[in-house]
Amino acid sequence: MDQESLIQIQRIIGAATESLRTDIAEAQRNTGALREELQLVADSLRTDIMESRRQTGILTEGLRHELQLVAESFQLHVSQFHAEERSHMDEQFRETRALVQLSYGQIQERVERLEHRFRTIEQHIGPLP
Repeated sequence: MDQESLIQIQRIIGAATESLRTDIAEAQRNTGALREELQLVADSLRTDIMESRRQTGILTEGLRHELQLVAESFQLHVSQFHAEERSHMDEQFRETRALVQLSYGQIQERVERLEHRFRTIEQHIGPLP
């Protein structure tokens, strides 16, 4: 191999080496930029996740409060219904008691009249065997 061919090969190798170095440097710069971009995306995702957690906490607390209101309202409704039913039952009891007392009074009157008639009959015809 002659000197000229060797120089030409060295130039080709030198140019290829320089091209590779340039490509590697460019790839490293791109990798760094990609890492920075990925870090920005990761930070943004962390921020979004934290915001979502905060909002979910607020929504959950709101739902708890609304559920508590529903439970209290239901309890009030049940208590009111129970009071109304109790009042109705008490009224029905008073009415039934009054009817029983009236009926008892009427029966007592009839029994007394019958006993009086029986005594009167016994006085006219004598005691029955």
